[in-house]
Amino acid sequence: MSDAYASTVLAASRRERALYEELVGVYRGLAAALGDERFDRARVAAEQARAEAATTALRALAAELAPHRLTGAPLATETHALWQASAALAAEAVRLNGELAALARARQSAVAARLTTLDTGRQALAGYRPPTGLRAATVA
Repeated sequence: MSDAYASTVLAASRRERALYEELVGVYRGLAAALGDERFDRARVAAEQARAEAATTALRALAAELAPHRLTGAPLATETHALWQASAALAAEAVRLNGELAALARARQSAVAARLTTLDTGRQALAGYRPPTGLRAATVA
């Protein structure tokens, strides 16, 4: 194994771990945003963009690292440790992603319930309106 080869694989492995760390952080940020009563769409959109950028970069790295993982060629101990750390972070990202899906569904249900309540109130108020053309009498 050449030093250049080992160095390339090590650098890609470091980048992979850093991207998984970022993705886990982004997912935690999204969970906090979805759990906040004052829902901030801009914050959620920014976090979603960060998550998309991280997953896009991870897909590219997966393609780059796959041949090295599959060959069984000897690699530095640090490289194997990075791969194990990345795998643990990936598992955490999957777990957090499941939590995010549940939080998003809960937020969606809460919004739907609120809209139903508002619609019911709107319909009740509409029942108190006088028919078109009639005005309420004023008392002098």
